[in-house]
Amino acid sequence: MPQPEKNMKFRIVKKEKKQQTDSRFVENTKKKRRRRKNKLMTPFYIVLSLFILAGAVYLCLTMLFNVDRFNIVGNTLYSERELIETTGIEKGDNLFQIDTEYAENKLCSVYNYIESAEVRRSFPNAVTITITEAVPFAALEEADGYTLMSTGGKVLERGMEEVPRGMVAVRGISTITNTEDDQKRTELLKRIMAEMKDLNMEGYDFIDLTDTLEITMICDNRIRVELGNELELEYKLQFVNEVVENKLEPTGFFLVDASVPGEVMTKAMTVSPWDSLGKVVGSGFADEDEE
Repeated sequence: MPQPEKNMKFRIVKKEKKQQTDSRFVENTKKKRRRRKNKLMTPFYIVLSLFILAGAVYLCLTMLFNVDRFNIVGNTLYSERELIETTGIEKGDNLFQIDTEYAENKLCSVYNYIESAEVRRSFPNAVTITITEAVPFAALEEADGYTLMSTGGKVLERGMEEVPRGMVAVRGISTITNTEDDQKRTELLKRIMAEMKDLNMEGYDFIDLTDTLEITMICDNRIRVELGNELELEYKLQFVNEVVENKLEPTGFFLVDASVPGEVMTKAMTVSPWDSLGKVVGSGFADEDEE
């Protein structure tokens, strides 16, 4: 009869299902034990990691990465020893504890001819100081004499009696009041000087920006140039350069009027251009012409 065989198969299947159930139970029990163990170990690992991190920080701040040498780049004017002392950084200081921003500001404030400074950590044990030296740009006419200004707008020297050789004297900009108008005139001066450099315009002694609607320049102590306002400045300077270089006689006083874009008027003058501007503070230019 087939009935016993059927009952046997049923018991085998049931036994297999029971075994699978028991296996899953055991596996789940093991997983629960592992999770419980991991939960118990997690605080330990966290504390251990904190101790390791604290130890690493302690080593970095005490025994490792201490300043052993200084690298000075771009300096030609000052003693390296003085620069290092000014930063306040000493050998043995930890690289992570030095104040690089303070050192940079200190260098720029103490030394007039440093336009900018960068103090950088050079691991494992050095400090690199990169100096950008100030480049004299123009001599501003002020009440106490001339103020020498750098290309970056930094005051280099005050109260100078004469314009340094090769510098342009500028009237109309004050570094003392330093108003918004002064700042605008400074930017205008930079534009003019940049255009003149591109055009290789040399020999210009003086620029008057007192009234930016009537910009005036003097070339070679004998040519007065009137540019009017700053509109189409590049265009006007191109015309002026062409006239001064190729159209005027090599001696004598002249007026070059380029205040109207596209037009240049020239006129011989019987007196020095300085006479129409008034005596320049501290300069010998006007006196030389009068002689």
